[in-house]
Amino acid sequence: MKATSVPIGVAEVADGFLLGLPRQFWLAVGLRKTFPRMRAAPQAWTYLVPPGRNVAARIEGWIAEVELQVRAEARRRSWTATDAEWTGAGEPEAPRPVSAEPAIVVLPKKRTAKPVLQLLAELAAGAVMVSTVSPDGVRGYRLAPSGRRVRTTAAERAIALRLIAPGNDGLFGPEWSQTWRAPTPEEIALAEPRPGKTKVKTKTAAKRRAPPEGSASSVTRPL
Repeated sequence: MKATSVPIGVAEVADGFLLGLPRQFWLAVGLRKTFPRMRAAPQAWTYLVPPGRNVAARIEGWIAEVELQVRAEARRRSWTATDAEWTGAGEPEAPRPVSAEPAIVVLPKKRTAKPVLQLLAELAAGAVMVSTVSPDGVRGYRLAPSGRRVRTTAAERAIALRLIAPGNDGLFGPEWSQTWRAPTPEEIALAEPRPGKTKVKTKTAAKRRAPPEGSASSVTRPL
């Protein structure tokens, strides 16, 4: 499997940073969500990002996320390809969905930390947490599509406690997933504690003991 690279050009100019994108609309949409102040440049599929705080680092992080998504899609396609696609014969088929075991999630408790609860609220609102790896091999987390960074301790805490569901888009199982989402209503319903069965105590009839000899009930009356 070949690593896929995205040909994105970046040049620092007087007005900020000039980015040249491939002719793919989803890249322009993702760039707009990450940098709302960007504007189109005169040349087609080129965009100008105004200067600001940590703009260069944010651009590098966005490009790394794009390449990560492209690699994940290429990996998924490679594992779901047919023989015809491998040999190049016939028309390529649409990728089949990857089957995965249903996620087993746990509901947050009263003592759950506030940063973790905030992360759960953002995921419940529709965001997706994306795992990123820096060139130094340090793992981080961001929210898509906003691109906002997630505190590593809060993200790994939510993953360890199984408060969020994996996207199952990794190569070695759910724990290697590259995306994490909020649990579905069905998964939440399964995680909710079930009411205990009420035990009905049945009254057992007391066993009658034989009266001792010599008692009034043991004396036989003459007919």
